[in-house]
Amino acid sequence: MKKSTRPYFSVVVPVYNKGPHIYRALQSVLDQTCSDFEIVIVNDASTDNSMEEVNAFEDPRIRLFERSRSGPGGYAARNLGIEKANAEWIAFLDADDEWNPDHLENYKELIRTFPEAQVLGCGREIVQPGGAIRTGDYFKIHAADGSHYLTLDGYLEAYISGLRPLWTSVTCIRKQVLQQAGGFPAGRARRGGDIDTWLRCVEYAGGMAWSAHIGARYFKDSVNMVTNNTVNTAEVERATVKVLLKRHSGKTAVLLKKFANNRTMKAFKEHRKVKGRTKLSYLTRLYFSALPFNKISGKLGLNRKNRTDRKEQTGNKSHA
Repeated sequence: MKKSTRPYFSVVVPVYNKGPHIYRALQSVLDQTCSDFEIVIVNDASTDNSMEEVNAFEDPRIRLFERSRSGPGGYAARNLGIEKANAEWIAFLDADDEWNPDHLENYKELIRTFPEAQVLGCGREIVQPGGAIRTGDYFKIHAADGSHYLTLDGYLEAYISGLRPLWTSVTCIRKQVLQQAGGFPAGRARRGGDIDTWLRCVEYAGGMAWSAHIGARYFKDSVNMVTNNTVNTAEVERATVKVLLKRHSGKTAVLLKKFANNRTMKAFKEHRKVKGRTKLSYLTRLYFSALPFNKISGKLGLNRKNRTDRKEQTGNKSHA
């Protein structure tokens, strides 16, 4: 019987004008201590020397696909990479980031530890312009806990508190989950599509496993960064929460609303910072029932009646 050549991991790397960085990213994959992978590169209609850098590699595990037109956020490119991937597990790497050599080996161990897991995350490092390095906040707080499993509620609580158990270049998800959850929101978002995708995948899978290792480095001085030239309106995340609220109630529903509020407030502040003006329409999109009134009612101009109504509702919670 012929032995299967299906790789354990498919590493999806979308590329759009990342000439100064793509060689570093791909070399970090080829340097992995776990060699059971393929690299699925999707050229998102680059116009610089990115493909020259890619073609400098001669490794049969590298597969290259082309798109004739670039898509915002690289979401369509990632979806094409998911479609073409041969492995059960799909790991993502942005073309301007790099992995540590034991990243995939640690994920294989995490899968053995949590065989029920379908979504994987780990720690990261952020490299500031000038070279200063800081560790991601979730890793700082939870590395001492070791590898662990997060339910959907746990994931939402972490995100709402300002932590990110998942981040694109260290996220690894079963292909079936990505497909069933709808993939990346190509054509529906210019930014925030990764956060929206992780929420849908964690919800579909019922949770995620987190490994206490630093998997990648995120470089903030990279060229052509989406975060530098696009404002996220958070509309795609709000639309997803609206759908998920039809399937969840109780604590999970409250957390989903808080998650949506978190994204909306970030969009509100970002718009004010980038555009130089306040857009109050963002505030009308908030789930007021899930707001921490005691902390922000004054900032948002909520009147006393709002606070009184909430107090009355709290007093009657046993009848809900």
